[in-house]
Amino acid sequence: MSRLQTRTANSESSIWRDLPENTFRQHLVDLEKITNSVPVEPQTFPLVQSDELKEIYTLPLSVEQQVADDFAFLAAIEEGAQSVAAVCLEEHLQPARLTVRFAALDLSLNDQVRDALNAITHTLSTVSEVDDTARTEELFSQIVDLHFRRLLARLRSTKWEKPKYLSKQHKKPLWQDFTNLLHRVQFVYTKKEAVLRRSVEAQVQQLAAIYESFEAVEAASQEEQRHPHALIKASYGFCKTRDIADFAQRLENSITASPTPKVASAIKCLRQVEKIGAYWRVTTSLIAHSIRYPTLFGSNLQLAFLTPYEAVATDIGHEAWAKSCHVHAEVQLAVHYDLISQHNTPSTSTYLTPRVIGTSKWLCYLCWRFLIAHGGFAVVNTHGRLYDQWTIPDLEDYGDEMCRRYRGIVRDIDAEVVREMGETGHEEAESMVRWRAEPMTSRQNLLDVDGKC
Repeated sequence: MSRLQTRTANSESSIWRDLPENTFRQHLVDLEKITNSVPVEPQTFPLVQSDELKEIYTLPLSVEQQVADDFAFLAAIEEGAQSVAAVCLEEHLQPARLTVRFAALDLSLNDQVRDALNAITHTLSTVSEVDDTARTEELFSQIVDLHFRRLLARLRSTKWEKPKYLSKQHKKPLWQDFTNLLHRVQFVYTKKEAVLRRSVEAQVQQLAAIYESFEAVEAASQEEQRHPHALIKASYGFCKTRDIADFAQRLENSITASPTPKVASAIKCLRQVEKIGAYWRVTTSLIAHSIRYPTLFGSNLQLAFLTPYEAVATDIGHEAWAKSCHVHAEVQLAVHYDLISQHNTPSTSTYLTPRVIGTSKWLCYLCWRFLIAHGGFAVVNTHGRLYDQWTIPDLEDYGDEMCRRYRGIVRDIDAEVVREMGETGHEEAESMVRWRAEPMTSRQNLLDVDGKC
C-alpha cells in the first residue's frame, strides 16, 4: 500500500509560513528536556452533549465515543505506538446506516486485519434480541482470534514471539506479578477491615491461578485456544468487582510524590488485567449497541480506511534516533474531514459530521492540543506524553480558509508549548526541570469504584 504525501504546499501556501516548522519543533524538544517528555499529568474530560444536536444524531454522544473507542481498540492488534488506531463514526440518514472510518499511524491495517474487522461487523449486523447469546459468543471468538498475539503480549507469555525492537526486554510473565499485587493488599487495609482484605486476597489468588494455568497449557493445543475465553471473562469479572475497584483506588491514592517501584508495578499489573478484561467488555458493549440501534448496525454497517501519510525527515529531535516525523491517526481524521468540508455544506453532505474521535490509546500531548485548537471534536482524555516526532500534513489541497485555520492551530499549539516552559528563556527553563514519570498511555476504566463501564 502506498502512502500519501505529507508536504505538497509551496512556501507561500504552507501552514508553516508564519511560524517555521523548525522553530515549532525546537520548542517541543526544549519542553521535553524540562519535563521528561511529559508536560502534563494524565487527564480526563467530561463529554458535553449539545442540545441542538440531540435530535439530529441517532447515537447519543457518549455512545458515539464508546463505539468509536471500541472499534479503535479492535484495530490496534500490535504492540507499540506504530499500531495506534483512531476511528470516527459517520451517521448516514438516507438510508440510515453507519460507516466506521479507521486511521492508523502505519500500515498495520492490512488486508488480513480488514477481513477480520469486516467479519466482526457482519456478525454485529446479524444480531437480534432473540439470539444475542449465540452472536455474543461468536463475536467474542472472532475478537479473541484477531487479538490472540496481542493477548499473549499483554500476558507477557513465554509463548509470545516478541518483535525485534522488544527482543532485549526480559519482563517476566504477567501472572508472576500477582505475588507483588497480593503483597500490596496488606498495606491498604486497617485491622478492622480484615474481612475485606481477605476477600481481596482470595480474588487475587483465584485470578492468579487462572493466569498461571494458561501459561502451563501447551502452545497451539485446542485447550490453549479455548482457555483465553475463560481468562478474559475472569479478568473482566475481577475488575468489575466492587472490592477490587476499591483496592485499585486505594493503591492509586497511596501515591504521594511518586510511587515506589513495587506500588507502581502493582498498579500496572491491575491496569494490564483491565485491558485483558476489555475484550469481553468490548464484545458485550458492541452487541448491546447493535441491538439498541438496529438501523445503524444492520446490513448497511460499513468500514472505511484512510491511507496513512509518509514519514518526513527531520534533524531536530529529543532523541538521537528520532530522524522522522509522522502524522498521528487523530490528525489524519481531522484533516480528512476538513478537506471534505471545503467542498460540502450540511445540505449536500451524505452523512452527519463525526463529533468525536475514538482511539486505542489516550491522546498524546500534541494530539490533545491539536484537537483543542481545532475545535471540531470533543476531547475526552490525554496521557500527557509529548512525542516530538509529530507533524501535520502541509498540503496544496488546503483552501485559503483552511490554510489560515491550520496556521492558527500551529500558533495555538506553539503558544501552549511556550507557556508550559514557563515563558522563560531556554537556559533558565533548563534549570527548572519538572520531571514526571512516564505515564501509561491507555486504560479501559473497568476498575471504576462507581461501577461504570
